[in-house]
Amino acid sequence: MLEAVRGHYDDTHIVMEENVKLTAGQEVIITILDAGQQTKPIPDLNRYMGRGPKMFHDDAQEYIKELRKSERI
Repeated sequence: MLEAVRGHYDDTHIVMEENVKLTAGQEVIITILDAGQQTKPIPDLNRYMGRGPKMFHDDAQEYIKELRKSERI
């Protein structure tokens, strides 16, 4: 059985918030989530658009046609 279960620590034990039957000696994996950790802001991808030379100097449809010519089926 492989299952992810939410829970919390009550200063003495880890308490599962869902009822899961476990047997004595069953192996478990416990992941500690850092509640105080701040996530990094998502970068503004628009800042990076339009920089450098264009990847395609021709129409993208023509590029796709050329790729398909060399496909093997």
